[in-house]
Amino acid sequence: MLRPIAVTIACTALGLGLGLGSSVALGETHVKAETFVARPGDRIRVLGAPIACRVARVPELDERVALDCRRGGPLATTYGTLLTAREAVLVDFEADRKAKIVAVGRHGAGVRTCGKAS
Repeated sequence: MLRPIAVTIACTALGLGLGLGSSVALGETHVKAETFVARPGDRIRVLGAPIACRVARVPELDERVALDCRRGGPLATTYGTLLTAREAVLVDFEADRKAKIVAVGRHGAGVRTCGKAS
């Protein structure tokens, strides 16, 4: 079920977090950013936050390589994001190993939501 406020917050967090080292986007002006190359199988953990990402080929997205980000701990009732070269996907974890797509934003083509708004 789509939760508009949660989607807005998740999309905002995704937008801020994907500055890929842009400390200005996070309000930090004195932090030296580092850019690195990640390959499928690599994992990234966010220092000071219970968030981690992995680079993976996603079967549900035609095996495209995606940055799969989610919070640490139990996943049921939380959201995750998948970012590919084509789209940003918001998923709602119904259980620790089961998620459904609730919104897809295609770069240059708009947003599609799934399910009913509550």
